[in-house]
Amino acid sequence: IIYPAFFLSLLLKVTYAPGRTAFDWAMLPLHALLLQSWFPICTASETSISCSPWMYNGEAWFLSVLVIFWLCLRPLAEFFRRRSLAFSSATLAFCWAFSYVFQAFGREDRLAEWLGCEDRLCPFVIMVAIRATPVGYFHVFVAGVASARIFMLTATRDAESGERITMGTKRVVLAEHNAPLVLRFGCCAGYLAYAVLVLGATAWIETHYYFFHNGGMLPVMVLVLIGAAIGKDPITVWVFRSRPMLTLGRISYLQYLMQHVLQGWIASTFGWQHNPVAQALFVPALLVFSYVCQRFVEKPYTEYQRWRLE
Repeated sequence: IIYPAFFLSLLLKVTYAPGRTAFDWAMLPLHALLLQSWFPICTASETSISCSPWMYNGEAWFLSVLVIFWLCLRPLAEFFRRRSLAFSSATLAFCWAFSYVFQAFGREDRLAEWLGCEDRLCPFVIMVAIRATPVGYFHVFVAGVASARIFMLTATRDAESGERITMGTKRVVLAEHNAPLVLRFGCCAGYLAYAVLVLGATAWIETHYYFFHNGGMLPVMVLVLIGAAIGKDPITVWVFRSRPMLTLGRISYLQYLMQHVLQGWIASTFGWQHNPVAQALFVPALLVFSYVCQRFVEKPYTEYQRWRLE
């Protein structure tokens, strides 16, 4: 479902900002196949360093990473389907703590120093491997599957017996009152924790960039996602379910994917740095453009996929 919108963003980017070097054109097939982030491929010139994940539409690097995770989803889900609440919770805690490994490796190019890298390209390759390849995020994906299992075990019940779900469960119903209070109000708790971090621990966040970038925000994200899934949190009821937020939710993927594509086109056509009108109109234009892409690209393809499955 997500590929047509991604390919459109890549096509638009190549149309107004084509590759300028042989390396750019060599990486284009990897981007078209969503393979650009599988390996930390970089090249250096006298004035700059270019790395495959962030070329063309750099925001799409995470889609390339997700391709590998999607291939692993079914076996992982089957594995956690047999696991207990305690095991899933312990896995989630371990994945969060594991994020600090990347802080230890990435800060001040420590891993490059330990490996004795002397080439100026080496630290960039390591940085890209941590920040933009599956190596740096597999534990986050595992944590996501563990979180889904926690949600199923705490907030749902077997539709027939009313008991906790088992391997034999065929239908489930939401049982929000059985979930712990902190999960029922997960959005409030998660956003409160996020506000405390942003307002009270800014200096610590800056010095622990790799930790937070590569999974350190897992507790906040898990609370918000499970709280929203249960559906009783005030933020979910009064904010997320409002019509404007539902519309923004439908086009959020396109907003993220198209932000620099649109900004780059505006900059190349009308200028950006000294053009306050273009800067002021950028966000409204992005919302309209994202809606059009969702309405005439993503939605028809989704409906076509559903028709094929019927």
